[in-house]
Amino acid sequence: MELPIVVASSTLASIIAAYVILKCKCALAPDVHKPNRPLIPKLGGLVILAYVTVSLALTGLGGLGINPTYGIVFYTTPIVLGVIGLVDDFTNVHELLRVGASVLYPLAVLVIMGNFDYLYFPIIGHFSNPIVVAILTIAVYGVFSNAINMMDVVNGVVPYSMILTSIIPLAYSIITSNVALLQMTLTLLVPSVVLFALNKYPAKLFNGNGGTYALGALVSGLILYSGLGTLILLVMVPYVVNGLLIVVSSRGIKSREKLKPSTYMNNYVIYPNLDEGSTLTLMKMIVIDEPGDEGKVVRGFYMLFNMVTALTILLFIVLYLFRWV
Repeated sequence: MELPIVVASSTLASIIAAYVILKCKCALAPDVHKPNRPLIPKLGGLVILAYVTVSLALTGLGGLGINPTYGIVFYTTPIVLGVIGLVDDFTNVHELLRVGASVLYPLAVLVIMGNFDYLYFPIIGHFSNPIVVAILTIAVYGVFSNAINMMDVVNGVVPYSMILTSIIPLAYSIITSNVALLQMTLTLLVPSVVLFALNKYPAKLFNGNGGTYALGALVSGLILYSGLGTLILLVMVPYVVNGLLIVVSSRGIKSREKLKPSTYMNNYVIYPNLDEGSTLTLMKMIVIDEPGDEGKVVRGFYMLFNMVTALTILLFIVLYLFRWV
C-alpha cells in the first residue's frame, strides 16, 4: 500500500485513540505539579500503539523495505512493550519483567529468525557479526526503552524530544529518497506530534508507561536500523545521562515508586531534595540553583534538548557534506 495512505490511516487511528481516551476519562492520575492536582488520563500509550498497529497491518512485514528480521523487531517490539506498559498503568509490573521484556523479546526475534544483516553507525562503522548484533540489540533496547520512562516527570518533555530526535532521519530519508527510513521515522514522529499536542504543558493527557515504553522501543529501532544511529544517540544524550544518574544514585534498577524523590514541591515551586539518599536526576539539576514551578523545569528540558539537537544537526551537515553518512 502507498505510504501516504498508510500514514494518513495510521494518523487518523492515533487521533481517534486520543479522542476516545479524553472522552472516556478513565485510568486517571493526579498532575502533582498543578494547583488542585487535576486528574489526567494516563493512557497516552494507546496513541502510539494505534499508529504502529495500523501502519504494520496496512504495510505488512514484506513491504517494509528493510531486512525482514529487523522489520519485525522494529514494528512489533513497541507493541509488546507498549502493552506491558499499559498493564503497568493499571497495576504494578515488576521492574525486572519490564527490563527483561525490553531485551529478551527483540533478542528472541533475532534468534528465531536468524536472518542477520549488518548494522551501520556513522563514524563508528559497520557491525555484521551475529553476536555483536545481538549485544547491540540488547544494549540499545534495554537502555532506551527504560531511560525514556525515567525522564517522564513533567509535561511535554518526552514527546517533544521524540520530535527533535526525528529531524535528522526525516531529513536524510527525504534527501536520499529512502522510503523505508521515511516510514520508520514517521512511525516515531507522527504519533509523537499527536501526543505532544495533548501532553504539552499544561497536559490534558499523560504518556503513561505504555507511551514511554513504546516510544523507547521506536527510538531504539531507529538507532539500530536507520544507519544514523550515532547521530540519534547524540540527540538522546540527556536520556543516557539522566538514566545513569538515577541508576548510580539509587544503586540499581528500581521502579519509580521505589526511588527516593529527587525533588519536592512547596506552594507549587519545585525544590531539589537534598536529603541523603535522594535520587539524582536532570530535573534536580535544573532546580538545584534556582527552584521554580513546573514551567521552569519544562523550559529547562526544552533548552537542553534544543542545544543537543542543534549541535547534532551541525555534525550531520558536516558528515553529509563529506559523504560519511
